[in-house]
Amino acid sequence: MSDAATTPRTSRWVRRLHRAEDSLLALMLLVLLLLAVSQIALRVFFDTGLLWSEPVSRLLVLWLALLGGLAATREGKHIAIDALPRLLPPLWRRIAWAVAQLGAAIIAGTLAWYSLSMIGLEREMPTYLVGTLPNWVGMLVLPFGFGLMALRFLVSSVMRGPAVTPELSPELADLDDNASVKS
Repeated sequence: MSDAATTPRTSRWVRRLHRAEDSLLALMLLVLLLLAVSQIALRVFFDTGLLWSEPVSRLLVLWLALLGGLAATREGKHIAIDALPRLLPPLWRRIAWAVAQLGAAIIAGTLAWYSLSMIGLEREMPTYLVGTLPNWVGMLVLPFGFGLMALRFLVSSVMRGPAVTPELSPELADLDDNASVKS
């Protein structure tokens, strides 16, 4: 099979995977919202609540944060400090960007590794999330999320270049020129 034949099929699967990630994020946010609203309604109108809603909500927030970070990494929209690269010529900007991506991959990989250790400790002396569901099952998102982030940073450092630095809009450029004239 040639590369030309596999590329459209691969990109189609990647698009489907991205759509599934985004759908999962939206579904989890909806469930979290419905859980919070129902908990408020039950407490206000019926003076009761769901015993399991707080731990499940905390778990959903954890999953949303890590899967949202994973989506941001996919899109290259994660938090980045780009003051220095803006001053560099294109080749050095690319090198600095690749080094930063590799550093982020190392950090995310380290977090994945240590979260596996944390899950191991939790399995030795388990606590329970809801009913008989052990807490460590919900924590599996930590090594999974950080591991995939590390992989995405690693692939990104090799295959994708830094984002094009946006120029100032004309209005902001005028404000910037006026500030430098007054000082």
